[in-house]
Amino acid sequence: MASSSASAKFLQLYESLPPDAQHALVETSLAPLLNVVPKDKSNRTLASAARMHKSYANMPSLNLKAKKMEIAALLDELARDNKRSYVKEKSRKEELLAEVIESVIDWLNDIWRVVYEYGTNFSKAHACLLYASQAVEQIGNARVGCKCSFMNMYISVKIRRSSGKVVKSFHFTGAHNLERVMLWIWRDLFVVMLADGTTRQKAAIPDMLDDIRVEFGWKALERLLYGGRKADDDEDQDEDLDFDDDIDYDDDYSEDYTDTDGSSNGTACSDAQCPCGFHASHWSNKFNDVRISLRNLIRTSLISLFSTMPSPTLFASIGDISEADGIDEDELCEDLLPTLMRVATYSSENYAAALHICALHAHPDNINSLLTSHAHLLRPRDAPAHQLATIILASNPFYQLNALRILEKELLDTAHAIRAAVRGAFCHIDVQVNKTELTEILALRQEALGRRGRIERWVGAVGAMDDADPLGYIDLEIDDPELDDLREEFRPNLKTRLDGWIAAGRTIKGGMSVLLKVYTVIIEMMPFMGVQEIVDEMTGRLADKPSKVFLCEALEVLWDFCRQQKRKFAKPKSKQRPPGAPGTSQTPGQPSNSGAVTFVTINNPRPGGGMDDVD
Repeated sequence: MASSSASAKFLQLYESLPPDAQHALVETSLAPLLNVVPKDKSNRTLASAARMHKSYANMPSLNLKAKKMEIAALLDELARDNKRSYVKEKSRKEELLAEVIESVIDWLNDIWRVVYEYGTNFSKAHACLLYASQAVEQIGNARVGCKCSFMNMYISVKIRRSSGKVVKSFHFTGAHNLERVMLWIWRDLFVVMLADGTTRQKAAIPDMLDDIRVEFGWKALERLLYGGRKADDDEDQDEDLDFDDDIDYDDDYSEDYTDTDGSSNGTACSDAQCPCGFHASHWSNKFNDVRISLRNLIRTSLISLFSTMPSPTLFASIGDISEADGIDEDELCEDLLPTLMRVATYSSENYAAALHICALHAHPDNINSLLTSHAHLLRPRDAPAHQLATIILASNPFYQLNALRILEKELLDTAHAIRAAVRGAFCHIDVQVNKTELTEILALRQEALGRRGRIERWVGAVGAMDDADPLGYIDLEIDDPELDDLREEFRPNLKTRLDGWIAAGRTIKGGMSVLLKVYTVIIEMMPFMGVQEIVDEMTGRLADKPSKVFLCEALEVLWDFCRQQKRKFAKPKSKQRPPGAPGTSQTPGQPSNSGAVTFVTINNPRPGGGMDDVD
C-alpha cells in the first residue's frame, strides 16, 4: 500500500515537471536504478522499453524546423520565378504552387498518423498544424501576381493509414479550403488525447482550443466539432466544395454505428441512441465515447469568450452546441443573460450585442434597463440592433410610451444627420440670399414659367464641396473593421438607418403618429424636401462623387418618406367636409404644390402609454 502511494505521488510530481526536467530525472535517478534492482525486474523493464521502441520505429518524424525551411525555400523560389517571368515571359508559378501545397498535404497526413495511430506527440502535432495554417496563408499572400491559381487549384487530400488504407478523402477547389482538413485532424487529435492522454495532456486542451480560436476565429471551434464542416446556417456556402469519404474502420468499431461526419445537423443523428451529430465513422467506440467531453470543452471555451466579447452569432453557436445536451432556449438565457448584462456596459460593441441578443430572445425588461441607463454607448452603426430592441420594447404595454419616445428621438437624430451631410455637401445652403430664393421657389406653382431654371440656378448657387476622401482610401478595404470609425464619419449609412426607423415606426403601435410628427419637423428643417425637382437636382449634382453616394441614397429615402406622409395630409377636396360641418375645425396654413404642410394635432398619449394610429 505504501509502495502504491509512493508511485502515485512520484507520477504526480513527474507530470508537474517541464519536459527537460522529466528527461533529467529519468537519466539521473530512474535509469541507474536498473543496475541495482534484481536482474529479472530489470530485464522486464528493458523488454517493455524495447517493445515500445519497436512500436514507434516507423512513426513519421514531425520536424517542424525542417518544414519551415522547406516552405520558406519554395516561397523564395516563387518570388524569384515571378521576377524572372517579367523578362522571360515564362513562369513556373503553377508548378511551384502545386509543389508547395503538395508538401503541406503530405505533412498533414503524417501529423494525423502520429496523433491517431501512434497516440503521441500531441503538443508537437498541434504546433505543426498551426504552422501548416500559417504556411497556407503565406502561400496565398505571396507577392507573385494574382491569386487566381491559388484560389482555383483543384485539391485532392487522402488521409491514409500506415497500411495504405484511406480513412477519409477530400476533393475541393481552392487551397485556402485546406483549413477544413486541418480542423478534421484537430478533432481526431483531441478525441485521442481525451481517450488515451495523461492528466497533464488533457489539461493542455483548453489552451490548444484558444490557439485555434486565435488562428481561425471562434467559429472554427464549432466547425471542429463537425470535422471542419460549417454548421447548418453556413452549409449553403459549401455547395461548391466536394468532400468525399472513403472510410476504413477501427478493429473495435461498432457495426451499429452509422457515419454522420460532415452531414449531420447538430441535433439529429443516425445513431438512434444519441441526439448529436459530432461523430466520425472511423472512430472506435472508445473515441466515440469521449466526443461529449470534447463538445463540453468547446462549449466552455465559447462561453468564456462570450463573457468578454459577446455577440448574437456566438450566442447562437453556444445554443446549437447546448441543444445536443438537451438545454433549451430558456435554460440557455438563464445561464448566459446574467453574464451578458454584467459585461454589456464595458464597451459599445458589448452594449450593441446585448441589445440585439435581448431583442432576439424577447426580454423587454433587460432592454429597458439597458436603454435607460447606458443609451449613450450606442453608435450610429448600432441602429439595426437598436431598432429591433425598440420594437420588442414596444410589444410590452408598460414600455410602449418609452419606445415611442425613442422612435421619435432617433428619427429626428437621423434627419439632423442628413441635414448636416447636406450642409457639408452644399456649403452655401444657409446663406440668407439662397434661403430667400428657396422660399420664393417654394411659393411658385409647379407649372410656373421659369421655375425649373430657378431651381437649377439655386442648386448651383448653394455649391458642392470637394470630396473629403478623393482617393477613396476608405473603400480600399471594405471589410476592414479598423476603418469602421472613418466610414461612420465620411460614409455614414444614413439610408439603412432611416429605412430601419421608418419600418419600426410602421410596426410599433402608435408609431404612425410619430412619423407624421417627424415629417412636419423635417419639412420645417429642410423645406426643399417638399419639392421633388430640387431633390433630384441635388442628387444629380452629387451622383458623380463616389464619396457622396451615401447622401444621394439617404435623400432619396427621405424624399420617398416625405412624399408618403404628405399624401396622408392632403385629402381630395371632394372628400373633405364643408367648413361649417360639425366636428371640423379650420387649421392655419394651406397646402400648396410647393410642398408646404398643413399642420395637424397629433393626439397626446393615452394613459397606459398608447397612442392613436393615423392612417
